[in-house]
Amino acid sequence: MRWTRIAAMAVVLCVAGCATMPQPGYRPLTEVIAHRGASAYAPENTQAAFALAADMGADWFELDCMFSADGHVVVIHDHDLERVAGVAHRVEHLTLQQLRQFDVGSWKDPRFADERVPTLRQSLALANERGIGVYVEIKSVDRDHELVEAILAKAEGATILSPKLSREVARMLDESGSRNVAIARKSVAIIRELEMEDKVVIQSFSPIVCAAVALEAPDIPIELLGSEDKDHPERFEVLLRWLYLFDLDGFNIHHESVTLTRLAMVQAADKRMAVWTVNDPEVMRRLAHWGVDAIITDRPDLCLEVLKEAGRRRSP
Repeated sequence: MRWTRIAAMAVVLCVAGCATMPQPGYRPLTEVIAHRGASAYAPENTQAAFALAADMGADWFELDCMFSADGHVVVIHDHDLERVAGVAHRVEHLTLQQLRQFDVGSWKDPRFADERVPTLRQSLALANERGIGVYVEIKSVDRDHELVEAILAKAEGATILSPKLSREVARMLDESGSRNVAIARKSVAIIRELEMEDKVVIQSFSPIVCAAVALEAPDIPIELLGSEDKDHPERFEVLLRWLYLFDLDGFNIHHESVTLTRLAMVQAADKRMAVWTVNDPEVMRRLAHWGVDAIITDRPDLCLEVLKEAGRRRSP
């Protein structure tokens, strides 16, 4: 039960600070998530990178998505095309048809000149065909600081959302007009149309995206992204507050923010932790020993080899 998980978390917080070995909640296997596809070898967030991730045997590929000007959910990381296509156009100002005019592969290698910005629907269809899971990172497309603060104030004193509080927060999201709520719901609709609820995890740095998915689609795993800000350590506590308040499925953090205490705390509450973005084999080995649930990497082939050597993968 949820309260049991919270109690277990409190115990781990007390004992894990001086730990040097994996703590209660330790998972025996680590999954590999190909960051923007196999992006060390193919242009990020393209069909080529996603197909290569599947070929290499990754468990998942990760993608980033946002809205085009005409409301399509398109797959791209940056809010403009300057880095991947050499033009400064904002993604949100271009229609899908206009976006598809740009080559987003040649910057990596001329042999990828035919790569175009894919849609979320196209990318999920490829994953379904290739038998690989997808981490759908929904980019923040709105400024929701005031909405986040209002929800936290509404939930003051609550450990986890009650049915009544869930209804009140849902109303706040409905009335907010936030584009983050809109893209979360549109992405959920696409996932459901393709019947891929059990093959997808949604993740986001946006607490509002996470809240919208948690309330709209409790059948789809939703994981919060975050990292430690050494200048503002209180922000990490806010992320944890959101994680437990909405009973999210995981907390995925930057590899420099991972400690045994934090990993043990999250896993003891029956939640996952995927760590990003890890390309150094020594860091991979350390995280494998600690028992993280997944490693997000540009080099899924290398990560798989390291995990096999560490005994963190089953033999085929």
